[in-house]
Amino acid sequence: MRPPGVAPSEPGPGEARLLASGALVQQIAQASGLLALLVIVTVLARRLSVAELGAYGLVASLAGYLLVLRNSVASSAVRAMASALDSAERARMFSAAAALYFGVGLATGVVIAVAAVLLAALILEGALADDARVGGLGLGLVTAVGIAASVYLDALRAERQFVRAATTEIAAVALYLGLMLALILSGAGLGVVIAVSGTLPLLSGLLCALVVRRLALPFWFARNGVTRDRVMEIVPVAGYLLVVELSNLVMYGFQRVILGAFTSARTIGLYEGPVRAHNLFYALNGALAVPVVPSASRYVTARDARRMRELALRGTRYTLALFVPLCVVLMALAEPLLDVWLGDRYGDGATALTILVSYWLLYGGLVVTPGFLVGAGAARYVARIFVLVAALNLVLSLALTPALGLEGPALATAIPFALAFPLMLGVGLRASAGVPLGDLARHAWLPAYGLGVVLAAMLVGLRLVAEPATLPAVLGAAVGGVLAYWLAFYALVLDPRERGLVRGLVRRQA
Repeated sequence: MRPPGVAPSEPGPGEARLLASGALVQQIAQASGLLALLVIVTVLARRLSVAELGAYGLVASLAGYLLVLRNSVASSAVRAMASALDSAERARMFSAAAALYFGVGLATGVVIAVAAVLLAALILEGALADDARVGGLGLGLVTAVGIAASVYLDALRAERQFVRAATTEIAAVALYLGLMLALILSGAGLGVVIAVSGTLPLLSGLLCALVVRRLALPFWFARNGVTRDRVMEIVPVAGYLLVVELSNLVMYGFQRVILGAFTSARTIGLYEGPVRAHNLFYALNGALAVPVVPSASRYVTARDARRMRELALRGTRYTLALFVPLCVVLMALAEPLLDVWLGDRYGDGATALTILVSYWLLYGGLVVTPGFLVGAGAARYVARIFVLVAALNLVLSLALTPALGLEGPALATAIPFALAFPLMLGVGLRASAGVPLGDLARHAWLPAYGLGVVLAAMLVGLRLVAEPATLPAVLGAAVGGVLAYWLAFYALVLDPRERGLVRGLVRRQA
């Protein structure tokens, strides 16, 4: 049954498969990256003291949180390259993007090195400070080179080579995991492990450069392609996105710093589990932007209102089906998951984990994601909202952390996002070419949240009757709950055409 408000004609099967397969494989790539990071943190948690793990998280996380310049330029560059419908102009736009990536990489590497030295001096002591200093300097170097190389990954995305880009990322993750485990298990120093923890963008960028050459895509650096006009097609949107990324840095990156200032390195270590689990949703949200930004940008450029409405309505319906069960499982099983994952020393972070992931119940819908809004040309509105969210987050973090400890930063993150949701929703509805709120509620919110309530009741009942405590029991409850939700969504919510698309994608990926 077609949702009301959507024109009878729909995107052709080729376009639907392109977006769906791109999103699916990108999610697999993101899942592989997250799994690799979880494996690394798990091994480190078993081999390091809680304080040492806290030092690792404090410094190694800089490579993720200080990618603010790269992330802002990346989405804008993909949007600019994808908007150039002529392949020759897209190739020239690549040169302008490559020049920006080089400058951004250099600046980011310097900031990471300086930040690591300051954190070592102000928060850490003794051998931990020495390791943080050495690791931070190495981390800055590999991050700088990695950002410059990552332009090839974004060029593939702009060409909408989503599957090739994602499979190349998966290969890079496998190399990265092998390298990190070899260092950790061989007894490498903490400083070396911190430095090498930032090599994933470098590996991914180098492999994507090889793919670009193999496909004979016209992406090579030409100085005559770097013109002021082309650079200015990227920079204004990148400026708004920089505001968003800086806001994310305040909200996510400063949490460990504030915890360290008011508590101890051990408390930072206890927060590592909730943060890493929360990053699952942050990464999935970023993965959704990969096919959505260039596609929405092309729809807007072509004034294709029908496809924009379809993307907003069906996209929100599907992404909520992805996010809601994951969020419910982490909230309902927070304590046993932390116990079997990192060890019973880390179970005290369960309440923080539950609070920290709760707002993704709202932000799992595509229509309120930055990726959709940036692709639709609404970056400036997103930037304004994120500034307000970040400011309130910082105030609440400073006010709540001294009294509440671990739960302080979690509440300081969840509360501002919940308050900002109506603003993001309003922007999303305006950018979606006229999707009615009622249609969104009936065809996306009602089925996703209705099944979520049922899943939550089942998991809470399970914990009351028989608390899962072993690894098989906890994983069985978590994985079984998510799969049960998805099977119910497939059988009860999707229409026959949608179920056919799902079966086709599964056969293609099998």
